[in-house]
Amino acid sequence: MRDRIKTLYLDANGCGRQVIRADTVLRGIFGYRDGAAPPWVLRRSRRVAELFSYLRQFQAHVSYTIDWREAFCEAPELDVEVCNINNLVRYGRCLLGLRRYDLVVVSHAAAGDDMTLLLRSAHWLRRRRGKLVMFIGNEYDLLDEKIGFIGAVGAEFICSQLPTPAARYLYRECGGSRILSMPHALNPKVYQPRGGAERPVDIGFIGDVYWPFVGDRERTDLIEAFEREGERWGLRCQIRKQRIAQTEWAAFLNTCNGTIGAESGTYYLNDRGRLLAAAREYNLLQHPEASFDEVFEKFYRGQPREVSGKSISSRHFEPIGTKTCQILLEGEYNGVLAADEHYISVRKDRSNLEEAVRRFKDEGYRRAIAERAYEHVMANHTYAHRVRSVLAAVGA
Repeated sequence: MRDRIKTLYLDANGCGRQVIRADTVLRGIFGYRDGAAPPWVLRRSRRVAELFSYLRQFQAHVSYTIDWREAFCEAPELDVEVCNINNLVRYGRCLLGLRRYDLVVVSHAAAGDDMTLLLRSAHWLRRRRGKLVMFIGNEYDLLDEKIGFIGAVGAEFICSQLPTPAARYLYRECGGSRILSMPHALNPKVYQPRGGAERPVDIGFIGDVYWPFVGDRERTDLIEAFEREGERWGLRCQIRKQRIAQTEWAAFLNTCNGTIGAESGTYYLNDRGRLLAAAREYNLLQHPEASFDEVFEKFYRGQPREVSGKSISSRHFEPIGTKTCQILLEGEYNGVLAADEHYISVRKDRSNLEEAVRRFKDEGYRRAIAERAYEHVMANHTYAHRVRSVLAAVGA
């Protein structure tokens, strides 16, 4: 029997100095685990209590990071060691033993909101024996740093969740790296239908409303249309603009006949994401109260949509896993989902929205859409399928 491939999976449970301090000192040195309380002699110290408050899972509301990690760990071809890079004790040991690994995987979580640790350890990662596969989280943020890291470590593979033309545009200077189209997928262990369970909600939505810096209101306008008109259309709607944990979200989907959405991302990857980065900094850090019109006028008015970063996301696969029908704005969805075959399509100007609602209310039609989407995704688009694609490209 062929030996399994020794794999180092670089993860990150949150980011920032306090997280690194807690993970290194409390987890790495003293061996504390999630939810641990301070020793009784230190429980009156506010600073100690604050440090212990960071012993939790920061990825709970970004479930795709958990799904990717589990898929790699469960791949029968791989012998995976997961390393939380924020635990500097653990990360240092892994770097010192780097040549033990045939494959190094940098996860979305590690290469997402903060590149500081990865950039500081790039010279170590360059000394690896195996190939390096880099998944890039938040492909609109810190792109210069992420591209610099790719070059510094000589990454053999870049896994992008964006459509291939957009990925080639963003990473065109990474000539030594092969770009793999690697959108998110379905975790069928978590997102599965509950047979025979009643679904009291017609249209359900739980999630963030996009910030103005994204550059369009298409998804927000669709959500608000159902908030306004759902009752008039005879629909039982439950819409909550918040994030919830993975298991709660899966349970909620199983109470819904349908959900609503649109492609994720932005139309404006202009100047290799720098336009969006400027709008994001203005909106998030300088003027969080700014209206959509204000941000759009300042950054996007008159700008051509040169390269679109609109793509499918994990939020499109999760309803499919629970056989929850989706009403989605028309789009490419990375070529994975077909309009009116895997979802009920709404034009971007919403001119056919009431007609889409009429189709949704036809129970047989709605169930046929959900069933086709489920069969299609289960056959081709689970996280296990994605990991096998990575290994095929790597030659494992």
